[in-house]
Amino acid sequence: MDLDRIVSELTLDEKADLVQGTDFMYTRSIPRLGIPSIRMSDGPHGLRVQKKGGDNGVTDSEPATCFPTAAALVSGWNEELLYQMGQYIAEECLHYGIDILLGPGVNIKRNPLCGRNFEYFSEDPFLSGKLGAAEVRGVQSRNVGVSVKHFALNNTENFRNLGDSICDERAMRELYLRAFERIVREASPHSLMCAYNKVNGTFCSENERLLTGILRSEWGYSGPVMSDWGATHDRVRGIRAGLDLEMPGDTSICRRWIKEAVRDGFLPETDLDASVRRILELAFRYRDNPEGIPVDWKAHDRLAAEIAEDCAVLLSNDGTLPLPGGGSLFITGELFEHMRYQGAGSSMIRPSVLTTPKDAFDRNGVFYAYSPGYETTDEVSSRDLVDDAVEKAKNADRILVFAGQTDLTESEGFDRETMQLPRNQLELIDAMVRTGKPVVVVLFGGSPVELPFADRVSAILNMYLPGQNGGTAVYDLLFGLRSPSGKLAETWPVSYADVPFGESFAKAETEVYKESVFVGYRYYLSAGIPVRYPFGYGLSYTSFAYDGLTVRRTGEGFEAGFRITNTGSRDGSEIAQLYVKAPRGVFKPVKELRGFRKTFLHSGESREIWIPVSDSDLRYYNVRSGRWETEGGEYTFEICSDCRTVQLSAVVRIDADTSGSPYSQEVEEAYGAADLGLVTDALFEKLSGLTLPERNAPGPIGMESRFADIRRTGTGRILFRIVSGVLERKLKKAGRMPAGTEKENRIKGAIFLKRALENNTFQSMTMAGGKMFPYLLAQGIVHIVNGKWFRGFRCILSRGKGLLPPGMDEKTTTGETKATNTSSC
Repeated sequence: MDLDRIVSELTLDEKADLVQGTDFMYTRSIPRLGIPSIRMSDGPHGLRVQKKGGDNGVTDSEPATCFPTAAALVSGWNEELLYQMGQYIAEECLHYGIDILLGPGVNIKRNPLCGRNFEYFSEDPFLSGKLGAAEVRGVQSRNVGVSVKHFALNNTENFRNLGDSICDERAMRELYLRAFERIVREASPHSLMCAYNKVNGTFCSENERLLTGILRSEWGYSGPVMSDWGATHDRVRGIRAGLDLEMPGDTSICRRWIKEAVRDGFLPETDLDASVRRILELAFRYRDNPEGIPVDWKAHDRLAAEIAEDCAVLLSNDGTLPLPGGGSLFITGELFEHMRYQGAGSSMIRPSVLTTPKDAFDRNGVFYAYSPGYETTDEVSSRDLVDDAVEKAKNADRILVFAGQTDLTESEGFDRETMQLPRNQLELIDAMVRTGKPVVVVLFGGSPVELPFADRVSAILNMYLPGQNGGTAVYDLLFGLRSPSGKLAETWPVSYADVPFGESFAKAETEVYKESVFVGYRYYLSAGIPVRYPFGYGLSYTSFAYDGLTVRRTGEGFEAGFRITNTGSRDGSEIAQLYVKAPRGVFKPVKELRGFRKTFLHSGESREIWIPVSDSDLRYYNVRSGRWETEGGEYTFEICSDCRTVQLSAVVRIDADTSGSPYSQEVEEAYGAADLGLVTDALFEKLSGLTLPERNAPGPIGMESRFADIRRTGTGRILFRIVSGVLERKLKKAGRMPAGTEKENRIKGAIFLKRALENNTFQSMTMAGGKMFPYLLAQGIVHIVNGKWFRGFRCILSRGKGLLPPGMDEKTTTGETKATNTSSC
């Protein structure tokens, strides 16, 4: 394909068309030159296929296999299953004519309250990168592309559209960018998606250092970068920075800005051509993909159950599990019959089939008594429901309580307010414990919760969000057809009070990452903070023994070899984890994950395991020299069953390749002890070399204001009530639907839309709204909300003459001043 010739034959209008999407999930085609469009679908744990003709909302999509969400997937630590899942998702993509899956999401779980944590893998970049790369390779093995997201530091939902993630360079490199880098280098993703937020003062969609300097120049990435839906601000500056594709597109103002910027010399046409070329390469790559291929939906459903079983985490067990075949069983908790199997938001899938725990129990002839105990649509306890559960539990030998987060407490679009379970569920669990019977709690949810009852129940099985066949997995695990083998990919603190800087999380648009590299287990281990369950933790119905550690040098690093034996009476899988303690001449976490291996063993079987460790993973990022360096000295290789439980260890010496610590003594002392209580704003500024932005009083409502902020004005309060009323009626209408999957998804969608709208900005809404919510209409509403009625209506009715992108009133590339041009009508 002669792309140079095609680019040379494109008109400026056509080039401007190609760098933005259309109909919500497509790129534009140019029939006269044979340029096909690219079709995309939300992911990442399945497909939310929009029916042709534009945005169908978050609930009206084609049926697809809903695999477990990333929070569950990663707990299996199983690259092979992630690869296979990727292949199956790609088959469904080809069935529906989808070219690019929007995922996986590999942002680091900095705080357990982030509302979108269910869609991300881990607090650890090594694990996130390895599992993410496996999924990418699986999808792309069928010549279907991915868009790895959200690049970068997208760690809150409340302020995701305007938030500024303030982070020191070393933490960025070692934690928040590392998973993206690994996937780029190991799996060559076809595309990446930039995040909504700013990083150190610059929106990701126009952050040249991220999109070009690091991603392309340092990592060697050659594919296109697309925006998240509505994440663009200054479209011209975005192209110059390396943002190729604006999604969802259909924004006439951006096309106008691009064309006028090229004509005025503000945007070199060579920059535009580079973006066009990258998009064309993808479009022609998928041109010959088959469409409508048959899918073995039953096989995909079976894999969904296998993965859910593989990644469930047994948090505690006094021997009550697995359940015996005999005896009387009482089950309570509405999640038993209305299982929460996925999160809410853009990743919400219409499952091809759904099997709840109740379905699986009934199908297998389990005899039980049942009472719902609580309602998932409310957090207030019902005395009648609790009393009914207590009464029915009297005749039971064992009690199962199904509990967890609901769509009221956890979703894309907003951050959680607390780490606690809903009050009505806690009261039900307390009532069951007081019966004196063995109580097993089965948990659902996308992130950690406080467990004040942990020491008073017999067992806790954490399913996370297990996908459409989670009910089969619950049955198989509870009754011992499979042994649990998942291990936590995130720390479960005792309480939210233990989370560093948790009190300020998601409270303002500026999010300061003062903890630097001390995130998750890196903090709790280094600071000596007790936790409920550590990173890497998970129990089994069998037991394992480790012996015979050998560490040897290889050409590009080391290999650690040892033997694992299944010493129990059941078959099962063990996840061996390799952590390395490095010299701490420069402050570091006590230890960091550098390798892992999951191994299935029959009862009594032994196997020799080798885990590689690359030299590059033993380096730290020196912010003074701007390169990855190795401290000389003793490195302890620890083979662990979780990050706190060391099974075997060995010490190796490594020569130095470092220019010395870049930090002052004051910084080294505070961070070296992981005593984050000593970290003030001033000390963080010394660490990072950044100046924290001042916290100014709110000004007038602007394009970058959240919709919820319009309540600061009288007109805004009226508008807010009107729009909120529409969404409330949508939620009530969903609540009146007949019971079933469709009703549950409609309720999920209504809750997500209401909360997401409140946290959305006018800028993001117009960039996502395209023809439905044009830029000038958004600006007009902003003026009206501020009491400038005449200017607002004039803006709405104008054609935007002379309306140029921000920055063109500074200087063109030729040096000519354009002082009269403005981006505001």
